[in-house]
Amino acid sequence: MDELEIPEDITGSELSGDIKQELRTLPEGLAKFVAKNLVAAGRFIDTNPEQALLYAKAANVAAASRLAIVREAVGVAAYRCQDFKFALSELKAARRISGKPDTLSLIADCERALNRPEKAIEILNEKDIEKMDRSDFHELMITVVGARKDLGQKDAGLALAKIKEFNSNEISESIANMRYVYAQTLQDLGRIDEAKIWFEKTLISDPENLTGAREMLEKCQ
Repeated sequence: MDELEIPEDITGSELSGDIKQELRTLPEGLAKFVAKNLVAAGRFIDTNPEQALLYAKAANVAAASRLAIVREAVGVAAYRCQDFKFALSELKAARRISGKPDTLSLIADCERALNRPEKAIEILNEKDIEKMDRSDFHELMITVVGARKDLGQKDAGLALAKIKEFNSNEISESIANMRYVYAQTLQDLGRIDEAKIWFEKTLISDPENLTGAREMLEKCQ
């Protein structure tokens, strides 16, 4: 693969201390090359995931392919490109290398996207799941709810109310997402008055209406 052109302002020093520490296991020249490509991948991941994937793949060379952060970068970019089979392979590799649960929510979503809802649900049995970042755990639970609905369990979303942060009034994307799914479940079950309450509560955590809860609330009137 020809070397990709990296924006001139990227030095590689933009990475967090933890990632820099991981890259120190590489020869200096390779570490700098990988660092720049990881930064470039991160820069483009939201606006041009295909380009981000090219940078992540460029970083995944030689000894760098043994680093969890590199494989995770490839997996996340592939996920954003909706290449779920490739993403799953890379995210699982990152999980094996690091032993950390950071990628579990995306792994579950890949399994569901590949029409394997049972596999998505099995992620809840993974080791160290309690060590996940709470917002990632929330997204994992939303994915599991979706997988259970795929299997015909229409009331699955009601289980989200058991998560301790569910009733928090903080502004939070993951809490808003949980409440939205909960409200949508109530709506699907014909419990419209309750659904209205929870679409309203979704907006407490999502004042910018990123979930679309306001439109759903209007439909419940």
